[in-house]
Amino acid sequence: MRYPDRAGVTGRVGSSAVAVRPAEFARIDSACAEFLRAIARVRALAVEIGDQERWGLGEGQARLISGRTLVARLRSAAAANENSVTAVLDAHSQIVDDIRQSFRAARDLMVVADEEWADRLRLSETAAGQPISTESA
Repeated sequence: MRYPDRAGVTGRVGSSAVAVRPAEFARIDSACAEFLRAIARVRALAVEIGDQERWGLGEGQARLISGRTLVARLRSAAAANENSVTAVLDAHSQIVDDIRQSFRAARDLMVVADEEWADRLRLSETAAGQPISTESA
């Protein structure tokens, strides 16, 4: 079975075909990097919110026990325990990094196996403005 891919390159495979385009690898890596930056920004905000001194919920009033309780719970949700915003964001960050490393490992194997594909990858990475080394980080 022969198939053309978006770049106009035709390949031959068995009963099924999977088009592996270098530009998609560059875009996936770039998207993962952006997602990791977004997660880091949200995590920093969660820590900043959790660490803020005054919440304005009556936590400074001795008579308003609920104000202090509410602020303590919000601080806990921001950064203190395993089910906090920061813990969840850390887990998301690890998942995105694992996906990124998996795609990089597959990309590195294809670069070794197919020089033409490697050349197209380098062109795609340059066009995306994000040259990526062929060494897994």
